[in-house]
Amino acid sequence: MVDVAINAMSEWAAQGSNANTGGFFAAADACDALLESTRSVVGEFLGADASGICLGANMTTMTMAFTRAVGRTLKPGDTVVGTQLDHEANVSPWRIACERSGAQHLLTPFDVKNGRLDMDAFSKLVTDRTKWVAITGASNLIGTMPDLNAAIAVAHKHGARVFVDAVALAPHKQINIRELGCDVLATSPYKWYGPHAGVMYVEPELLNSLPVAKVRAASETGPRKFETGTPNFESIAAVQAAARFLIEENMQRLAEIESAVFAPLLEGLLDTPGVTVWGPHDLASRAPTVSFTVDSMSPDQVAQELAAKKIAVWSGDSYAMEIVERLGLANSGGVVRAGIARYIDDEDVKHLLTTVRGLVSR
Repeated sequence: MVDVAINAMSEWAAQGSNANTGGFFAAADACDALLESTRSVVGEFLGADASGICLGANMTTMTMAFTRAVGRTLKPGDTVVGTQLDHEANVSPWRIACERSGAQHLLTPFDVKNGRLDMDAFSKLVTDRTKWVAITGASNLIGTMPDLNAAIAVAHKHGARVFVDAVALAPHKQINIRELGCDVLATSPYKWYGPHAGVMYVEPELLNSLPVAKVRAASETGPRKFETGTPNFESIAAVQAAARFLIEENMQRLAEIESAVFAPLLEGLLDTPGVTVWGPHDLASRAPTVSFTVDSMSPDQVAQELAAKKIAVWSGDSYAMEIVERLGLANSGGVVRAGIARYIDDEDVKHLLTTVRGLVSR
């Protein structure tokens, strides 16, 4: 978490307004104001109508609730088209909704050689029977950024709505929902230097019309319809601060800095004998995330060796189960995933590369 988000959380907890919404006293007014101002700032960060910004526990929980509502509108013969590039949080919730409604859940493959989504296959899967397209903004495992504009255009041509998982996109690239034209977009503030929480934009008319599971006393319209129970106000204060921080930092500038740090990491891994890089081998249309394997070592072994050198990477599938399955790596332990954030610098990259090369040569 960035310091301003930590301070915002602490200050909210300490200043005495830990009440709830809808009262006739100052602390309740402060809670109402916090929700309104956070929607406004996050809306600005995402280029979205603030009245569609929903705040919740985490992206997966919010997606499960959203698809449960969508599932009540699906019927046999309908299809939902997803992708094999997606995190399980944008796969299983839709699969469950389809299973319960009798609709069909279809996944678009990607090219194993370059990690790019097969847009020809996607265009064939999306038909007039398709009600929803669920697509990642960036793969959390191999970094691929599908062409969202093209995918949304195909979906809308057939009258389908589009759900974008932007968890791995939002920290690295400026998002403008108004320009994208997607119907729903979900993110995780902890990925953009905020607290562990969830943010989901839902097009306001859609939000008002969905049969969302809620208690009778909850609002019939607007984000509070979707936000079950008492909001986590301390966390919401930190979400707002993190979003404001990135607005002030300028996402384009941040992306340029990250790309400059990431390029030597990708190039260095590609140039290291005994190391295989999975996914895109170039810098075009990708997040600064790379997955690799090391000959004669399992991904867990590599991650443990790196951890001993104070290098934090993930091993396994990172919940991108479809990717690992398609790459044929599920039975061998998946991959090692390394990524760049704003606080990673050139020395960190050199340290990782030196350590990996030491593993290969010994």
